[in-house]
Amino acid sequence: MAIGDPNRGLDPYAGDTYRGKLIGNLNVVRQHIDSGTMLAVPTDGVITYGFFTGNHAVSLNNNPHFGEGKGYTPFSDAQKAAATAAIGLWDDLVPLTFVNVGDVSTSEWARNQATILLANTTTGPAQAWAYYPGYGKQYARLSSDVWTATPDENGSNGWLKFGGYGETTLIHELGHTLGLSHPGAYNFGPGFAVTYTNGAEYAQDSKQYTIMSYWSDRETNALVTTWNVFLAGQPQTPMVHDIYTIQQKYGADPTTRATDTTYGFNSNAGKDVFDFNKNPYPMLSVYDAGGNDTIDLSGFSAGQFVDLHAGSFSSIGGAPATLTKTNADRAQWNVDSGSHAGDPYYLAPLTTTDYNNLVSTRLPIIESRITATTGVSGIQATEFNNFSIAYGTTIENATGGSARDLLWGNDVANVLKGMGGNDVLKGFGGNDTLYGGDGNDTFVFVKDGSTDTIADFQTGADKIDLTGIAGATAGYAVYDAATHQLKVDVDHNGIYDANDVYISSMAAIATTDILFHA
Repeated sequence: MAIGDPNRGLDPYAGDTYRGKLIGNLNVVRQHIDSGTMLAVPTDGVITYGFFTGNHAVSLNNNPHFGEGKGYTPFSDAQKAAATAAIGLWDDLVPLTFVNVGDVSTSEWARNQATILLANTTTGPAQAWAYYPGYGKQYARLSSDVWTATPDENGSNGWLKFGGYGETTLIHELGHTLGLSHPGAYNFGPGFAVTYTNGAEYAQDSKQYTIMSYWSDRETNALVTTWNVFLAGQPQTPMVHDIYTIQQKYGADPTTRATDTTYGFNSNAGKDVFDFNKNPYPMLSVYDAGGNDTIDLSGFSAGQFVDLHAGSFSSIGGAPATLTKTNADRAQWNVDSGSHAGDPYYLAPLTTTDYNNLVSTRLPIIESRITATTGVSGIQATEFNNFSIAYGTTIENATGGSARDLLWGNDVANVLKGMGGNDVLKGFGGNDTLYGGDGNDTFVFVKDGSTDTIADFQTGADKIDLTGIAGATAGYAVYDAATHQLKVDVDHNGIYDANDVYISSMAAIATTDILFHA
């Protein structure tokens, strides 16, 4: 059986097909991403990593027919910082502790001073490669090491800023060191001609779902852009299926951001990737172990669509950078990669025409996909399906930006704040509190027996939308003008119980403010 529009994401349609490929459930996903190998975890849970400083290797690594051969160079300071940040992202997910032992010499490497070792090489991979954990005997030194093509040979490995391919490469390769595989039986090499169409073995094999994939998020209908340099977006963290798989292998870390955490603006998440002042074009997935947590998008002027359900995708991010900013950032990426005009990784300045064409063609596509997903029009976002919440993670609250936003809650008590624009806010369960903010806002409700509160209702401007609830008709609604509470007997049984709708408002509600089910 095939599905229709995949805008919602593919996971809810497990068992159906997309582009002729099975949409896998989470068990199928794990079977494809889990290599079956694991780190040998010491009793103290500490895994060491370091940076190789030698110019030659030992054992099989020094055999050009097997390993990397010669041509080693140490990581630069920028590469070390990016690798440390990448390891920290994996560290957040599992109950292990990763400790940096610093620079490691050839003799120290031979004595296994670090479980995971990282270095550049000119004679190994075109981009990068890594070894799975668990090798023994003469292969033991190979286990869990990462080799990247030196940025002098491959400039994209110098793209270490958020959304850069060098940053994504490090996170991907470190996934291999922990025992994650590519989702299919493919590997880049001479004559590589595999594509999503002929190589993906199940539908969700894309970077939208897993950083271990080779295939663009666009293959599964996402549309992510690093707007400050106008490149296709790249995953900035392990993605939603990576998180699920690695936690099935090692367990979930119960201490990661286990207190009240804010992601986005006003972030206290402790990592720059979750701070949208520093990372305005996110492509990431959030794992959070507990607390009362918030997605804060208050600094964005573009439209936002947030879905707080675990495993869901949202479409969030900043407005495109100005042409001047874009070209300045592209020039800096050229400096980082050592690229000049004519080099394969050189980013040429955009013309005004190119810039305007990219903005004018891409943004309407995103708006139309959000409308197809939600039935709500006018959400002028800049990204589509670029932000996900890990399975098993509960985020309670969301705050929108200054444009028209769509905020969806989940089945716990949510606080949804529209802030500005003509926002649409929808609770799905729990006793929710909804703030529309400025503009003509719409508050959408479901039948769940909870008592939801509208904190700033403006009669004559805002609307209460009950059109999606069968039985929520005007003849079965009772409004208490003294308490500003609206009750709707949706099953028409003459009593108010857990099957009905209860809405409290801090201000008066008029009958004309309510959109009833036909």
